[in-house]
Amino acid sequence: MPVRARRGIAAQVLASSGGPHDTLLWTADGSPTLWSARYGETYRSRRGAHTEARHVFLEGTGVAGRLTRGASTAVLEVGLGAATNLVWTAAAALASAAPLRYQAWEPQPLPAAQLADLRLETVAPADFVAGLLAARDAWGALPSGARRTWTHRSVRLELVVAPISEMAATPTEGAVRNAFDAVYLDPFSPAVNPEAWTPAVLTALARALRPGGILASYCVAGTVRRALAAAGLEVAKVAGPPGGKREVLRARRPVGAGP
Repeated sequence: MPVRARRGIAAQVLASSGGPHDTLLWTADGSPTLWSARYGETYRSRRGAHTEARHVFLEGTGVAGRLTRGASTAVLEVGLGAATNLVWTAAAALASAAPLRYQAWEPQPLPAAQLADLRLETVAPADFVAGLLAARDAWGALPSGARRTWTHRSVRLELVVAPISEMAATPTEGAVRNAFDAVYLDPFSPAVNPEAWTPAVLTALARALRPGGILASYCVAGTVRRALAAAGLEVAKVAGPPGGKREVLRARRPVGAGP
């Protein structure tokens, strides 16, 4: 669920999305996102929702390059949210027919009607978006702990309806070690959603990466960087997206790292 603290909405509000918390709005690059009344933050940067998704996550983790080469790729996203990261990643996979396994942990999945407001078909092929919306509509109300899968050509989505803290808490957490080429760390900010940023969660995410895999986030807080470094990742602040944050986070699991 892409996010950053944006308490005064300077972007143009489009309309209510119909949900109890979220309002649709334009961002500076002309793409839409949502503002959450519950958290007081936007899902994506109002300086450019799609620009941020591409730069920080798809390109920042090396996933764009992998998919362009046709390499099989596994991505773990913390927070599916408005599905912006998903559609950009899926579009790259479908363009080259690269196999993509995309696992998203999301405690409160948006209904299909709200996702439809976000004009995802401007990013990914129309048949992919139509299938995604139909699957989400068919799933209906999703209880906590539910797991759903949906496949479209080379893309397989695995939705886990739970906060990412459950990955760190469960005794079977080891089963997801060394499983992903990239982690998109994109929940609401530590200020309003601290349970998604604990040292235990960040350690579990570091272990979920394969050697050479990369974790990316918009958040460069010192506590986050230190926890990831303590978990064995090589952590750096890198240039942010054009017109957006000055710096974002990139953390790599060294090749040859232990289990």
